[in-house]
Amino acid sequence: MKKITITGTKGKTTVSSVLATVLRSVENKVLNVDTNGAYINGELIMSKSDSQLIWDVVPTVAPGRFLYLLHDPTAAKVEGQHHGNLEGVAVLEASLGSGTLSGLAYYGHDVGVFTNVFEDHIGSRPDLNNREDIGRSKSFVFSRINKDGYAVFNADDDIICANLSHCKDGVTLIPFGLDFKFFDLANHLKKGGKALTVRDGNVVFLEGDSTKVLFGVSDIIWTFNGKFIPSVYNLLAVTGALLGYGDGEISSILIQALIDSRLDPYSGRLTLLRNAENVTILADYAHEKQSLKSVADLAKELKVSEDNKVIGVLRLAWDRTEDLIEDTARYIAPVYDSFVIYDKIDGFWRQPSSRYRTGQRQFTQEVGKISTIFANELIKVRDEASVVRIIREDEAIAAAAKQAKPGDVVVFIVNDDIKRSIDFIRTTFNAEFV
Repeated sequence: MKKITITGTKGKTTVSSVLATVLRSVENKVLNVDTNGAYINGELIMSKSDSQLIWDVVPTVAPGRFLYLLHDPTAAKVEGQHHGNLEGVAVLEASLGSGTLSGLAYYGHDVGVFTNVFEDHIGSRPDLNNREDIGRSKSFVFSRINKDGYAVFNADDDIICANLSHCKDGVTLIPFGLDFKFFDLANHLKKGGKALTVRDGNVVFLEGDSTKVLFGVSDIIWTFNGKFIPSVYNLLAVTGALLGYGDGEISSILIQALIDSRLDPYSGRLTLLRNAENVTILADYAHEKQSLKSVADLAKELKVSEDNKVIGVLRLAWDRTEDLIEDTARYIAPVYDSFVIYDKIDGFWRQPSSRYRTGQRQFTQEVGKISTIFANELIKVRDEASVVRIIREDEAIAAAAKQAKPGDVVVFIVNDDIKRSIDFIRTTFNAEFV
């Protein structure tokens, strides 16, 4: 039974979800563990809230807890005892907590995928003070690859490339990237290595001195014709994981399944909606500055005309330092035309709690605390007229709906209850999925 594990700052859930969907075209049983829960063949078996209630951790911490879902109950009795046979394939998203004492809850995986290392989570634990610290904490994705397994990694990320030494001897490297500025691609290929990149609008598989076109980037609808670069990187990560799954090869069945793949409209990942007034709403789960900027850049491409606006209905997580929140505000201030800032801890949909602890550092939950810091810093960079702070999510969406004019694009960063967030959009804007 193969295990494919994905980590990184951004893109983990998209990569794991698409990968699990594609593998269902060739596997009878696929376990997928991601931010939202544990699934067998796309059916939710245990939700995020269930995981927190039972184990006090989210599903992506020690995701191997859910491998029992692949147990074959028909295993033959030997000497009066059942022997646990596992069948199928496991696609496991692993968050930062899997690099602590919680671990992965299994010994090793066959394919380890490392998407990127952004500044999110800096300061959330005493040992996470920079990107280098985050990279070390996530290096388990390399060190726990089984011998003869595959390391699939973003070769355009300096921190990831600096952690390749954690791979065991015998692990095959499959770098992916657009420029490979932190990885010696030429020397890698000279030695017969494998890699993935994009050339002339196509995803190409490089092996030694050969080049094979796999499919067009525009064939994958969720890349927005290749305009959304984070999705292009996610696509390369999925393709690399499929190569690892196929021991260095990828079948035409898997390629077609990838071309046919769609993002779940209730995943909160690049969900596109539009209403009769031609207002477009782009819902996403972006939670750090690079992603928030990338989503805004995509929204600009979706505007009807240059005169239209991009309105950001944004929130940040509560377990972030004040410095990181303020830095995020300064970074994204120029890329949105106006802002409506809401808060996860709003005192209505979610009450504050004193029980949460991230590592050894306590982050207090206070109603409106994060939105206050975030909005105040935005106002310093922009002006008070372009920033509205409305603590409740549903009321923030309603305020954006009043602002939006035909042809505008509203970027809405969904809350933890993604379905509720999407339903708020559909009801308030009278919008439907595109």
